[in-house]
Amino acid sequence: MIKKYSQFIKESSDEDSKDSLVAEDTNKYSDVKDEIKSMVEKTIENSGGEFKSFIESFIKNPSDVKIEGLINDSDIYDFYLKFRNDIDEILNDNKFFDEVPSELNVFGLYDFIIKGTQKAIEEVVKML
Repeated sequence: MIKKYSQFIKESSDEDSKDSLVAEDTNKYSDVKDEIKSMVEKTIENSGGEFKSFIESFIKNPSDVKIEGLINDSDIYDFYLKFRNDIDEILNDNKFFDEVPSELNVFGLYDFIIKGTQKAIEEVVKML
């Protein structure tokens, strides 16, 4: 079948955009993922275990399983400052900002940042 040049151009640009979306999804939040992955690996080095079981444990009970370097509120706040754009995007994708802070038992801005960053870390660990 003979196609018009404009149809050919439109079809090839559609394919290119699909390919770029797939590549974008795999590279999305790569800096945050890499940082958390290295922190998890460091935690495993110090406490033992294996990567997959640690991730599963963290997903099941994030309040009890701690990642080294993300234990104290000050560490979590520093992590937020380092990756704030990605963290804000992750939280926005998961509709975190639609929730009322009082429902999260958060009554200050600092606590809201900590709680949000912890939620973003949980989401990133699920991506690993």
